[in-house]
Formats: sequence, C-alpha cells, structure tokens
Amino acid sequence: MRSTGLRRLDRALKLVLLGATLFGAAQVLAARRALVIGNDSYQHVAPLANARNDARSVAKELEAAGFQVTRVLDGSRRGMNEAVDAFLRRIQRGDEVAFYFSGHGSQPPQSGPFLLPVDIDVSSERAIQRDALSLEQLVDDLGQRARFSLVIVDACRDDPFRQAKQGRSLAPGTTLSRIEPPKGTLVIMSASKGQQALDRLSDNDPVANGVFTRELIKQMRTVGLSASEMLKRVRGSVEAAAQRINHAQRPALIDESSNEFYFYPGKLAAAAAVAEAPTAEPALPLTVAQNYAPQREFDAWDRAAGAGDKGALETFLREHPKSRYALHARLRLARLSGANIAMPDPTQGPTDY
Repeated sequence: MRSTGLRRLDRALKLVLLGATLFGAAQVLAARRALVIGNDSYQHVAPLANARNDARSVAKELEAAGFQVTRVLDGSRRGMNEAVDAFLRRIQRGDEVAFYFSGHGSQPPQSGPFLLPVDIDVSSERAIQRDALSLEQLVDDLGQRARFSLVIVDACRDDPFRQAKQGRSLAPGTTLSRIEPPKGTLVIMSASKGQQALDRLSDNDPVANGVFTRELIKQMRTVGLSASEMLKRVRGSVEAAAQRINHAQRPALIDESSNEFYFYPGKLAAAAAVAEAPTAEPALPLTVAQNYAPQREFDAWDRAAGAGDKGALETFLREHPKSRYALHARLRLARLSGANIAMPDPTQGPTDY
C-alpha cells in the first residue's frame, strides 16, 4: 500500500498532466496577443529619445504576463501597416489582445487621432490622414475580433510639426483626443487633450523610459490588480510626477470593458475560486482556467456578465465551472453578496528580469 505522501504526489502529477493537455488545446482556441510599436528615429519631425526603450520594456512585461508579442521598432508607413494587418489576421474571437504605441501622434482639425510612422512627411493634414495609422480604425478593428482589447498610446511628447524640415506649423490640435471604443475595449492615452506627454522629467533624468511608461511598467507587475484599476493608478502617478515639475499631464482613460482583466490574478482570489469549484471535478491550474475559452463559454459569459445578477452568474458557474471566466464570475458573486475580498500585497508581484 502506497503512503499518503506518494498518493498525493501521484494525484498532483495527474492534475499537472491534465492541465498541460488542456492548456495546449486552449492555446488553439484562445490566446493573449500583443502588438508593440516604438518610434524614435523620425526623419522629417523631431526625433524622440525613449520611445523604443518604452516599447522594449512594455513588450517584456507583456511576455511575462503570457502574451505573444510582435515588436515593431522605428516603423515606417509600410512596416506599421503590414504589422497591423498581420496582427489582425491572427486574432480569433475570444482572444485577449493588447496594442501599445510609443512615438508621435497627431490629430488634425476635424479628424480623428493618428499614430505617426518614422518616415511620414507632414507637409499637409491630408498627408497625415493618408500616411499615418488611424487609431479609431485600429480600435474598431480590434474590437470586432477580440474578446478584450487593451489599447495604450504614449504619444505626443512634443509637437511633431514644430521642427518640421519644411518649416511649417500646422494648426493647433496635434494631441490625441477622446475616441469612442467598442464594447470590450479599454483605452489609455498618456495625456489628455491639449497636453504634452513628458519624455523625461529633466535633462538629467536617469530613467530610460518616458514618464507615462515607467509608471505603467510598475503597475503592470501588481498581483491581483485589474487592468482598469491599474490604469487609474498609472494616471494618478503620472499626474503627480508631472506636477512636481509644474507640468500638466493627466492620462486619459476610456473604459468600455465588459468584465475584469488581470495581468496577474491575485493568489487569494485564485484560492477562493478553487475552493468554490464543484468538488466532483478536480480544480484545474489557474493558467488553464485563465486561458481556456471556447466560443460557447465566451457567449455564455457575455450573457451572464450583461445580466449582472446572481442567478445568471450562478447558472454560468454550474455550466462552465472551469471556464477562464469562472474567477470573474465568483468575484462578482462575492461582491453582490457583500463580501469584502482581501487582495494580496502588491509588493509580492513578479520581479524584474
């Protein structure tokens, strides 16, 4: 007769193998995907110093959180368009996607916001509309394909037209303003309308990231913090840092997400989800629960989240106890019941690498 310790080890190994099998299948059905662009070397407008560093730093953080990341550094018009087209083709319904851009942005009068490639010639407003990447179109394209889209824009550190080779200065309005994203989208821009985003706090600033992105990276590592709450913290930190040098910069947050998204789910929340799972079935590893998203589960969760009442959430959990959305459903049920769920210590997040 085997000892209790050996029986426990055997059961644990079976769960790991089951989790690995389901995780492999889940990756086919759903994935975390990201496109990260960082542009420094502008040819016809003022170059930037930290945009590529920002992109590299954010890409590493996203990879650590389980994203498949495509990087574009100093993207030309053709390079950015081809990268976006290829990225959109890979997205499947149910995926969680992130888009990050660091570089110059522009919004000509009577037009939406645009993200500028390094080879753009800003001789006219029409040139921007023709050759730059439309943020509104990109957000719409992501929203039509993915379950959840996180769009982060760290743009307009300087007025890109002030030092144009042509010596022209287009009409004011070259900062990115509010857009209207589709449901399931969370957007944050590094500055509000009419503000410039800081590339550094001073000429002697030792940090090789822009002010917005350095705060973003810090908060992305916080365990148990939802993306919406994380971005609120980023906004407060950036605003406080800018105020210390008498500069106005308040990141703009637009939240049209329909449920919570976590880079790193909290350990206590995960434990609560496992404890509440039906005892007849073994609890799956958290990574499997977070990544398993067949189409029927997505549709069921969309209906339950939209209803927002205990009955709909309980029905969803009975039918899909191992869904990637089960954690969110249990947390919502706990909140509806008035439970005060403690979150883990933020300092216990992943370390740098």
